[in-house]
Amino acid sequence: MSTVNVRPSTNAAGAVGYILYGRDPEVRKELLKAGSTRAAAYAMSMVDGGTTPSEFIACAEAHAAAHGRTNQLQSYVLAFHPDEFDVTSHADLERIRDVAVELAERMHSADYMVAVHSDSAGGHGHAHILVINHDNLTGKSLQRYTSWKHGLRQLNDELMADEGLRVLPDPEEPKPDWELRREVFAPGGFEQVLGDKVYDALTDSRSTNREAFEHVLAEHGVTLAVTNRDGWSYKMRRDDNNKLGRKKASGLTPEFTAEGAQAIFDYHSQKEKGHGTAGHDAAGGRVG
Repeated sequence: MSTVNVRPSTNAAGAVGYILYGRDPEVRKELLKAGSTRAAAYAMSMVDGGTTPSEFIACAEAHAAAHGRTNQLQSYVLAFHPDEFDVTSHADLERIRDVAVELAERMHSADYMVAVHSDSAGGHGHAHILVINHDNLTGKSLQRYTSWKHGLRQLNDELMADEGLRVLPDPEEPKPDWELRREVFAPGGFEQVLGDKVYDALTDSRSTNREAFEHVLAEHGVTLAVTNRDGWSYKMRRDDNNKLGRKKASGLTPEFTAEGAQAIFDYHSQKEKGHGTAGHDAAGGRVG
């Protein structure tokens, strides 16, 4: 049982860098030094035979520049329910990759990259599918499957049925979680940096309730503000003017609201009861 969402991306380098290395420069440095990524499973296909992330980025940028296109990529997130795939099973993560590759190839005749992550806030295995905004057959920008309402949901449902996986009985357009929603905001801007920090705090296994979450947020330099009028908001010192900036949770992603966060707290609490306290990964919780 999967949901799929899509959003255009104007920044191929930023999108690729995030899905493969995360946002922490020290973690990125160590991954690059080791010749590794944070992807639990990975695939890439380029018509010209390219095999590296830098070649993928260069191709996306070149096509956009040559044709005067704003969007360099279409960015998809294919997410599965936690009870369908086990994020601790390498075989399951590879299966997610294989399904994502099949979806990419059914959608477009275009170059693509797939990276599977096992570290979502709610414990669901998910694949990022980055597709260069250039149809290799027509030479035009991607026209199909760029909207959930216009073919993407139906194609995904057909694929799930073909793969023997569950299909949502009453599909509703999925609310974009942070890993897709962050594409909306300026790379390295206040909202994107703030959202990344909140996401890091939510994925931390110690965030089992609001009080614990606020403690973890404080480690990232973020505070939670709660009012009757605005609900949850997050505050952080801005890098550009050193003033305190604020953003409503709903303006970032539904994951960060009281309701969204509670579902993640419950997941962490259940996991803690089942497996004991695991703590947070020393590299920032980004392990795949």
